[in-house]
Amino acid sequence: MKTIAILLLDGVMDSSLALTLDSLRTAQALLAARGSALQLRIQIVTVKAQVRTGCGLHLRGDLRCQADTGHGADWIIVPGLGTCSDQQIQERLLQRDAVQAMQWLAQAGRGKVRIAASCSAVFLLAQAGLLDGCKATTTWWLAPAFRARYPEVLLDESRMVVWHGARLTAGAALAQMDLMLAIVADVMGAAVAQLCAHYLLIDQRSSQARYMMQSHLQHQDATVIAAERWIDAHLTESITVGALSAELAVSAKTLARRITAATGVAPLKFIQRRRLSRAAHLIETTPLSIEAVAALVGYRDSTALRKLIKREFGITPSALR
Repeated sequence: MKTIAILLLDGVMDSSLALTLDSLRTAQALLAARGSALQLRIQIVTVKAQVRTGCGLHLRGDLRCQADTGHGADWIIVPGLGTCSDQQIQERLLQRDAVQAMQWLAQAGRGKVRIAASCSAVFLLAQAGLLDGCKATTTWWLAPAFRARYPEVLLDESRMVVWHGARLTAGAALAQMDLMLAIVADVMGAAVAQLCAHYLLIDQRSSQARYMMQSHLQHQDATVIAAERWIDAHLTESITVGALSAELAVSAKTLARRITAATGVAPLKFIQRRRLSRAAHLIETTPLSIEAVAALVGYRDSTALRKLIKREFGITPSALR
């Protein structure tokens, strides 16, 4: 018997919860069809007797989030919280049910149970101290806020799913499906997870990078914002860190420190990401050839751009169209 505990708080994102339940139900049916004797028990754990989802549905839990309840589970899954800004998350983490849930998770984390979360729920795990020193990901547009709040977490917001020890995290809202396939593979085997993906028509997406819109990243560093604007206005040119720091009237060392603090990457990688973001946008929205796009974003030939897109996005340029 394998036990999956799903922790629900008020405001839970309905799609995140639905993806969790539907993927487990589908996997369970596929497992039974293969003649497996493995049994799966799914428990809904809540702080209060009843929770209200983000869309207003009222749900009752199987177990209350207290004492040792649910700590015998093989997995604890926390679907997205349904919050979309740093301010909302900050306020949500201070609410009584969130505080109690974090205490429960922290206690569970001292045992052998594996704990997973996606999107804004990753903040809940980090606030509970469950991700200290761990590699993790979260929704890409909140990455700067997450990095500033939890510097001890090794964040990589370009990844769709990151597994570190007993912790599994996933990116923006619908990455819950990617997270669930990883859990299905762990509990029921890779073959069942692959079948589940085929039945639900889920394409493999190893990266969030291709979806990241730099203008929506929520950081407040004025120097980094100015750097973004200057880079975007000079993409066709050869941009060096020295030229960029001189333009912004800061030292190269200061610029590097501030870019890394805000984005988690070094200045050269930061410049490259601006180029790739613009390139992806042009490929997706215009009929321009890859050669023409490469020239518009500062690459002398299309080969370098093709290789970078494949490396960073995990797909070929033609797949973006």
